[in-house]
Amino acid sequence: MTIIRVRLDDEDRKQYGAEEPLPEELVLDLEALKDMPAGDLDALERDMDLALIGLLGYLEPRLSPLMFARRAAVFLAARAAGCSTRYGEFQPRLLRATFVQEDAARPPAGPSGDSSEA
Repeated sequence: MTIIRVRLDDEDRKQYGAEEPLPEELVLDLEALKDMPAGDLDALERDMDLALIGLLGYLEPRLSPLMFARRAAVFLAARAAGCSTRYGEFQPRLLRATFVQEDAARPPAGPSGDSSEA
């Protein structure tokens, strides 16, 4: 199981939150994405204009440094947190974001920072 945690800066959290800012930490659970019904995946692919099966190769086993992959990861995590912005309009400042990737084989990051930094 792969989890990608993202922290956007405050301005982006406010801009992409609905009635209140997005949470400080956004979470993308790739297993939950894989469990989505086919129709939901189809709609998501149309909105993102990306093949999700191909995108997964950029998210697992390690998050790619390519900006399109990071933007997609943040979009999916923000969407899971209630963001309703369409992908084409979703333009967070990715170089201000912090990404942490956790694997099932590794414990979650604690105060010692033992997670795998993406």
